[in-house]
Amino acid sequence: MVNTAWRVALGVMASSAFFWAVAGAVDLGLERTHKGYGLPGGNWLYGLALFGGFIVAYVSVASLTDTTAERYAALVPAEGAWFGVASCLLMGQETRHWVAAAVLAMIGSALPLIVRRRMSGERR
Repeated sequence: MVNTAWRVALGVMASSAFFWAVAGAVDLGLERTHKGYGLPGGNWLYGLALFGGFIVAYVSVASLTDTTAERYAALVPAEGAWFGVASCLLMGQETRHWVAAAVLAMIGSALPLIVRRRMSGERR
């Protein structure tokens, strides 16, 4: 039980870091480089949170599927998405912030609903 609680806490923090980095990328915008597009220079923290948060959250949620119901495991990334909504709107109030916040809110709302729909379809 305690081990599951720690995995949930780690997944929530990592998922929140990932979506915080997404909100930061929306706030900073992308700049064109010789390799394509990327964040403006000197913003390595967003890149670290983006990739590290995704990997740790993925492993955390994957490790939860053997101990808890999938519908509860879907709440971990959904909470991170809602943290991203709040972060995005705290970083700015421009149109791009509102659009990104709306997309993140749809992700945060859709994840538990999709899993619940899928779980109810398996019972039949």
